[in-house]
Amino acid sequence: MSQCEAVLAMLERGELVTPRTVYAATGSLACHSRIAELRERGHDILCAVVREGRTKHGVYRLVK
Repeated sequence: MSQCEAVLAMLERGELVTPRTVYAATGSLACHSRIAELRERGHDILCAVVREGRTKHGVYRLVK
């Protein structure tokens, strides 16, 4: 299974996807790149920016 397929499967299960969950599932540090590839394939994915302490990261979900 490719990294994109793994991320898409997580999204289709209704999971909220973060860089940390993508890394745990695929070993990829490029969560935003996998999301961009899925968007190019026509998937509607929303992003909310979450702040944790001094860091910010995206939380992605699939719009069905």
